[in-house]
Amino acid sequence: MKIRAILLDTARELLYRRTLLFYFGVVTLTHLLLLLALQTDVANGVISSVRVFGLEGHPQPSGFALDNREAAGALGLDAERLVTTVQFVIACFLYPTGILLSLFATASLVPHMLEKGAIDLLLSKPISRPTLLCARYLGGLLIAGANLVYFVGGVGTILAFKTGVWNWGFLLSGLLMTAYFGSIFAFMVLLGVVFRSTTIGMMMAAIIFVVGGVVRLAHDYADWPMLITSPVARFLTQATVEVLYHVLPRTYAVGQLATSLILHRPIASWSPVFATLGCGAGALFVAVLLFRRIDF
Repeated sequence: MKIRAILLDTARELLYRRTLLFYFGVVTLTHLLLLLALQTDVANGVISSVRVFGLEGHPQPSGFALDNREAAGALGLDAERLVTTVQFVIACFLYPTGILLSLFATASLVPHMLEKGAIDLLLSKPISRPTLLCARYLGGLLIAGANLVYFVGGVGTILAFKTGVWNWGFLLSGLLMTAYFGSIFAFMVLLGVVFRSTTIGMMMAAIIFVVGGVVRLAHDYADWPMLITSPVARFLTQATVEVLYHVLPRTYAVGQLATSLILHRPIASWSPVFATLGCGAGALFVAVLLFRRIDF
């Protein structure tokens, strides 16, 4: 009952601040645009015609092109190929946007909780500090994650309605990105406990998102340290890269896994997912330890 009360309080706070409502509105608008803009004629798994915002599709060697000319004949495009292509493009552009919007929407949860007056009231309740912080984290994760699932589920349903093709890999990729969000959100909780600042939390979350992807390139490219002539500088730089690679969520690898799920490519290993979840669990564990020691 105590945990449920904290979850409800977290939900009310996010609704009061209206950041997630704005995100929900953006996702709903995206669904409506896709529903109204895309028109298809499908027979036996083959798309005979397609229109996007009134532009007619025409066959091309690489797929199809859109213009104002009338179609000369049947498009003959495989429906499954169209669905996976559209979902791949959506994943490339809107997955990062959705995750960053979710992080910005939940960035104030911990700093606001630690404000004088708010934390005094919460600590007066018969609930332990670890339970309080973890419930706060879980509340933000459930609400922001629900928005991500709503986005992916809506897009998958609309495309299935338009083409008759269900791509379960796309839906699984949405769950994967929700798990990735949970890992970065754990780092944001840690930053909130340390700095007690919403602005710093948002900036650092964006940095973690980017660095988690960039550091993969330095980790995989074995010859780059030779560009640094100083042995000391080379060692320190290599050590920094390796620490960041193993401590931060695997942005690039998780993105590649999501792409593989959408395009039905074989997946060699799920280890980046477990590593990412482990990083998030570690960040949340450190946040709980620090929160227990803070004197308010």
